[in-house]
Amino acid sequence: MRIWLWFLIGGAALAAVAALTAPGGSGPLNLVLLAVFVAVAAGAIARRRPQPRAAWWLLFAGVAASATSTYLLALMPDGPEELGAGYFLCYPLTAAGLWLVAKRLRPWSSTRILDAGIVLIGIAQLNWIFVLYPLLHRSGLKPLDAWGVSLIAVSDLVTIALLLRFAFAARRSPAALLVLAAVGVMVSSDAFYVIKYVAGHGTASISSFSAVGWLVWALLLATAALHPDAGTALLRPRAAGADHGTPIAGFIALSLLGPGLLMADLMLRPGADPWRHALVPAILTGALMVSMVLRLGRALRERTKLQQELAFRAQHDVLTGLANRELFRSSLQDELDAHREIGLLIIDLDGFKDVNDTLGHPAGDELLLTASARLRATATAASLLARLGGDEFAVICPPGDLDDIAAALVRELALPYRVAGREQRISASIGVYSGHPVTTGDALQSADIALYAAKEAGRNRAVRYHPALREAHVAHTVLADQLRAAVEAGAYFGFSMHYQPVVDVQTGRVTAVEALLRFTTPDGTPVSPAVFVPVAEEIGLIGKLGAWVLEQACTDAKVWHDEHGISVTVNVSGRQLRNPKFADEVLAVLKRTGLPGAALVLEITETVLVTASLEETAEVSRRLARLRAFGIRIAIDDFGTGYSSLAYLRTLPLDVLKIDRAFVHRIEERQDKALFRAVVELARSMYLTPVAEGVETPGQAEVLRELDCALAQGFLHARPMPAPALATFLVEKAAVAA
Repeated sequence: MRIWLWFLIGGAALAAVAALTAPGGSGPLNLVLLAVFVAVAAGAIARRRPQPRAAWWLLFAGVAASATSTYLLALMPDGPEELGAGYFLCYPLTAAGLWLVAKRLRPWSSTRILDAGIVLIGIAQLNWIFVLYPLLHRSGLKPLDAWGVSLIAVSDLVTIALLLRFAFAARRSPAALLVLAAVGVMVSSDAFYVIKYVAGHGTASISSFSAVGWLVWALLLATAALHPDAGTALLRPRAAGADHGTPIAGFIALSLLGPGLLMADLMLRPGADPWRHALVPAILTGALMVSMVLRLGRALRERTKLQQELAFRAQHDVLTGLANRELFRSSLQDELDAHREIGLLIIDLDGFKDVNDTLGHPAGDELLLTASARLRATATAASLLARLGGDEFAVICPPGDLDDIAAALVRELALPYRVAGREQRISASIGVYSGHPVTTGDALQSADIALYAAKEAGRNRAVRYHPALREAHVAHTVLADQLRAAVEAGAYFGFSMHYQPVVDVQTGRVTAVEALLRFTTPDGTPVSPAVFVPVAEEIGLIGKLGAWVLEQACTDAKVWHDEHGISVTVNVSGRQLRNPKFADEVLAVLKRTGLPGAALVLEITETVLVTASLEETAEVSRRLARLRAFGIRIAIDDFGTGYSSLAYLRTLPLDVLKIDRAFVHRIEERQDKALFRAVVELARSMYLTPVAEGVETPGQAEVLRELDCALAQGFLHARPMPAPALATFLVEKAAVAA
């Protein structure tokens, strides 16, 4: 716990004890605590040198002046009344300190002036009813006492006005809040003393409330000076949009409180002159009502403006002010409903990602703003300009202007950009579509196909859609047919298995291998798993492919397990997991191949679990639990890729947590290292074995050793390789170890 917090808690507890043991505030503990708090405040201000320094020292001087009078009166209880001058001096000192702070903050808005005025008028009514009127119309009081108490009451109002100025304008940091609380406690304690003085007909002993309040005033100021945030806490203005709240209900209650108390006071004093008593409150109430009417009018205008702003934001991009995807789709649908020919451009900025990655997101935003301005200036004939997301824009315009606008945009968007003090050059690829589509999706798909063709043709150009561009979809169909032919014939021609070792980072020993499926087309072209696996899932082949992979992996791993004691990890698709016979099929494969259950790890992804219903997840959990009973281990793959849920880690029968490469990529940096450490500790706390994926550098491996993450896989240790190459690799590793 922080020192300042310990000091605050301990000081508050001791102040409460002092109030209970010496209610008048002059007990030894009270005086000692006051000296300690004042000394700590002085030391903290002198050491930390918070800004503005003059304001802090004036606030301290106010506390010190009050404390001085307390000590003098404690030492000389029968001394002259002038010994209490410090109680009056603390007000101008505190007010001066608040004034120095207030003038350094941003100017007040008229709204906040009205807010402060309403609060002040309400407090002034209470001041008149409970303090000033009784003092001015009560006999037997010494003139000096009456003027002194009146001065305190008026000083309270001035201090409150400056306090409101600070409260409404300053950012609410801990140190600033402590200063606000300190001055607020001072005003409250003095107000309580004054009210008690008036009620006591000119005499009043110091109550426990006031005594504790004066102690807490010093305590809070000392704590504020001790806080690490004190350096610039009083100089930070609140953000422009952070003060739009309007406590209308509170203002209404405040406006009714004064007149209500006045009526009650007149009823309790039947002999009082109502005209003299009510004149000042009536004037104040009138001023309060005028302020309330003005404030309510402004609140209505603010509400209307806020509603308009929210409506605009709901349909427009925050950064560029262009229409967003939702407004774009609805506008496109309107064109379709009107049976008009649609003219559509889809624009993508070539090279934007490089600028964003190299110079950072602020530079990327600057470039997007410049591109948006050029878009507005060039596509003046457009009916709608939209940012669809990232660096992708769309234009709806008359079909007759389509090609001219597209050519002009290619030219304008290719001009140099001044970003982050540098000249940057990017270009734009544009997909052009016009026609009468059946749906908005058809129009977007056609324009996207044309955009893809523009990029394939070398970028920095516009390409108009025509049916021949749909050949990309034909390629997708061809791949689907090739997969279907390879699987359904039973020969699995073109498919092969590769294996990537999982290594103990301390010893370098291979403990397991992950089975990875590869596919090559009949003409010898390799196809990425990221391409063919989604197609296989789409056409319903993933179940058969998964069964083939499991059979091949277990067959290959049997020899490696017998010779080197390693296990094999096999990825399992959601379709396989949802198969009621999945557990039986896995156990049958183990029986056919002779691989022990302890040598098999089944990997499932978080995505599979998130997309499943609760009932499906429960069924999957039961199937996995049955497999674990035979020694098979279960791993969660790519943990941390966006769906991470502790519920799955707690409820599913798991053994291994494979940490996604996204956590490993920058593990040598402090924040990423701390995050990775937390994931490893989470795994261990749930009795899971952590495995780091995507380890590519010695530095990453060194951090893994430091964090005691024993297992890793990645290009640093070995790339995926065919079974024969892996067999040689394992023999070589064994020879090196020997």
